[in-house]
Amino acid sequence: ITHIYRLHGAPRRIVSDRGVQFTAQFWKEFLTRLGTSQALSSAYHPCTNGAAERTNAMIGRYLRAYAKLQQNNWTEYIPFAEYAYNNTVHSSTGYSPFFIIYGKEFAPISDNVNHSRDIKEVKLNEWTQEMTECWKNVKKALECSANRVKSQCDKKRVHKTFLIGDRVYLSTKNIKLKFS
Repeated sequence: ITHIYRLHGAPRRIVSDRGVQFTAQFWKEFLTRLGTSQALSSAYHPCTNGAAERTNAMIGRYLRAYAKLQQNNWTEYIPFAEYAYNNTVHSSTGYSPFFIIYGKEFAPISDNVNHSRDIKEVKLNEWTQEMTECWKNVKKALECSANRVKSQCDKKRVHKTFLIGDRVYLSTKNIKLKFS
């Protein structure tokens, strides 16, 4: 609510892992009240939500770079890591997340303080067309990226067809059994 909803409204859909915080009845009811559907990733299969996994890895790299010497202060650097991530052009879309959301590149603080910026009159029709084209391109690029990721994951997947009556083994490695 504090960081997303108040700024952007409720998302239509959330993809999450199967952590207890996302499978709890409270969370399900909360999402229902927001009008948000939930998709849970496959258990023990990180490829299902690859975009979030890549984002987390990138944020982790930023935080390690910022908090190199003292690993106990990394939480102080989360806003800087978020800034860096949101202002980096992503290969899957060709745009920075900031541009996709706001329709302009972020103006660094130094641009506002040290330089007199040219303030141009924004022509609404041109801007609307540019943003519509940007969003179409982003949607197409994300679909292509998702297809590439799916293709990579599918290479590792062995598809087997089972018939009724076939005997199969079931791994109970990640299943809680009553008598175990």
